[in-house]
Amino acid sequence: MRFAMPLEGETVVPDKLHGDMVFKNSDLDDTVILKTNGLAPYHLAHLVDDHLMGITHVLRGEEWISSAPRHVQIYRALGWETPLYYHVPNVLGKDKKKLSKRRNAPSWSDYKKEGYLPEAVFNFLALLGWAYDDQTELFTKEELIQAFSLEKVGISSGIYDPDKLLWMNGVYIRKLSLQELVERTLPFMERPEAEGGLPDSIQRPLDRDYTTRVLTLEHERLKTLGEASHVVSFFYEKEIDYGLDILIQKKMDAASTHTALVKTRELLNSLETWEHSDLEARLRELVTTLGIKNGQLFGTIRSAVSGRTATPPLFEMMEVLGRDVCMQRIDQAIAKVA
Repeated sequence: MRFAMPLEGETVVPDKLHGDMVFKNSDLDDTVILKTNGLAPYHLAHLVDDHLMGITHVLRGEEWISSAPRHVQIYRALGWETPLYYHVPNVLGKDKKKLSKRRNAPSWSDYKKEGYLPEAVFNFLALLGWAYDDQTELFTKEELIQAFSLEKVGISSGIYDPDKLLWMNGVYIRKLSLQELVERTLPFMERPEAEGGLPDSIQRPLDRDYTTRVLTLEHERLKTLGEASHVVSFFYEKEIDYGLDILIQKKMDAASTHTALVKTRELLNSLETWEHSDLEARLRELVTTLGIKNGQLFGTIRSAVSGRTATPPLFEMMEVLGRDVCMQRIDQAIAKVA
């Protein structure tokens, strides 16, 4: 059974975003409203369902615009009031194609596993096709509830930009208190290595006080909670592995690197305290004594104690690692370039 559309005239679809949309009835076919098996298809079933539930506002993707005049005509034929329509723009990927769960759209479970904060994703999604103004991007949930209005939804498609989401998640992580950061990051660090946690060789549960000191240094650098395991693993590993290419700095060779490390070990052994301020002051003096640049000595020490080229501030990192770990790793570095 089909619905007989008018053969002449026009059907006006009032839309709160697009305004009145006018369709020539002669261009519209007669829509099936009852299938041969006796069941009503979507075009009739959803109208009856919406009416019986008292739906007053219909928000749906803009791909339904072409079906809207048929729905308006069916509403009129049934003597029912047409709800307010908002045909919202689709969300597109960077390739300007519609996101699809079968093609290129990540799910919330993916974000959750990677350590994206719900509040950051909520904020990000709210800005896809909607804007409060041309400057404000960060909103708490309560602020969004107060600021959001359907009238400010645009008609241009929102672009899903994973880089912007990553940036926004980092902003939200930095807004966490240290206690919140530790509470929410520990589960990611303590999960099995195969699921993105710290190496299985590291004993669980982690020492909470030590982890708090570690995350204090990494708080400003984290963009997801899930990446913490990789970023901080050298704080927990008994053995670190790295190549000579990151240990030997520019305009240095194995011999000069060996000398710098030996002198560093001698200096560190003489320290009565192990505080970052003392470490910095004495190691800067050593730079002058050796006649090299800060970056050369500090880069060598950084690689020796962490196995990385990018870390938190060197002296604070050494303080958290502790004297024993730092001395052991410097000894290993000396052996590596001997």
